[in-house]
This record gives sequence, C-alpha cells and structure tokens, in this order.
Amino acid sequence: MSIAHKLRLTFPIWGLAGAAVACIAAIFAALPYRGLSGEAYSPFNHFISELGELGVSRLAPLFNAGLIVTGILLAAFMLGLGAYIGSAWSYLAAAVGVLASGACSLVGVFPMNYIEPHMVAAMSFFRFGMVAIALFSLAIVLDRKRRLPCWLALPGAVTTLTFAAFMYAPSEQSSGTATQALNAGLGGRPAFWLAAVLEWAVFVAVVGWVAWVSLYVRRKDHPQISQITQMGSEPEQAAKFK
Repeated sequence: MSIAHKLRLTFPIWGLAGAAVACIAAIFAALPYRGLSGEAYSPFNHFISELGELGVSRLAPLFNAGLIVTGILLAAFMLGLGAYIGSAWSYLAAAVGVLASGACSLVGVFPMNYIEPHMVAAMSFFRFGMVAIALFSLAIVLDRKRRLPCWLALPGAVTTLTFAAFMYAPSEQSSGTATQALNAGLGGRPAFWLAAVLEWAVFVAVVGWVAWVSLYVRRKDHPQISQITQMGSEPEQAAKFK
C-alpha cells in the first residue's frame, strides 16, 4: 500500500490528533500564564503567540512543541484530504495546505522572541491557511463524484471569512502592524482587543473545520476502513498458523 493511499485512509486520524494537540497545548500553556504585568491570560486581549513567548509564558516550550507537532499532523491531514477528494482543485489545496502546516510548525520553531522570522511564519500560516481551506471548499463543491457533500463546504467558507476578518478588518485598538501588536505586552493593553479576539477566532475555526471534516469522513468510511484493515491482516493471520 502506497503512502498516498495510507494517508487517504488515515487522514481523519491525523486531523483529529492535530486538533487535539493544538487545543491541549494552548489550554495547558494558558492556565499558568502570567504576563509582564502579572496578568492572567485572556483570549480577549492576548495573542496566541504570547503563549509561546520564552521568559514570559511559563509553559512556552510545551506550547511551541505543540505547534511543531500540530503542523506535522496537519500536513498529513491536508495531503490525505487532497487524495481523498482526488481532483485537481483538491491536490492544489493540499499543496497549499502543506505550506500552511509547515508555517504552523515554524511558528513553534521561532517563538515571538525572534520577532522577524516569527512574523514571517505566522503571516505565512494565515495566508496559506486561508487559501488552502478556500480551495478545499471549492473542490468539494466542484467534485462531480460527490465524495463529500456540498454542505461541508460551508464550514470551510466560514473559516476562510474568519481568516480574512483577522488579516484585513481594521482595528481601532491596534497600531495597524502585527509586529507592534505582538509587542503590546510591554505597555498597557485594552480589556477587549479586537485583533486578538479575531486571531483566536481563526484558531477555533481552523480546529473546528479540521475536526468536523475528520469526524465526518471517519464516521462515513469507518466500516470500509475496518474491512480493508481486516483484509490486510488476513494473510498475516494465515501465516501464523503455517
């Protein structure tokens, strides 16, 4: 069995694993977090990257490692989903999705202490992620074989709009540049920061989209996957009795 075929059968597992690792890393890093002013972490006025800031976030190494692992798992998910749909659009979406996944891992490799490579990696994730999910949604709609139902493009469209809102919506409370926004912990911060909330909205939307697609395919194809697994194990079982 080729690697591509294995990914096509198992990508829901990698998707669910990636979503779980991302959530666990964020929650565990946020609970003991204390900022430069001694404040607790809040998604209403703290950016995601602040969880990985070395010297400030107590569990920054855990969070950054979680991002690296999440990116690897999401790359497998993207490749498998592209092969599962099996169209030109889905393969293009998978290629862009792998770039987004790699950027996710690089955000963990370069936490915000290294602001320039960190910003390149973070913005690459947002841009490639938005395009990849938009292309997957288009691939689902245009797929004549209907491997996935058209309605499954809806959460992808919502996720794409969430990306766009974060990257392009004006924010009166931010300076307009991502670098200055991420360094806002050096001064006072508002109780509600629109840019931070929108970034967390992207996180929730992406995790939700990956989990939703993975759970749907897993439930839809589970009997088929089980049958293939059993067929693959029959020669091994027979060999044991020889």
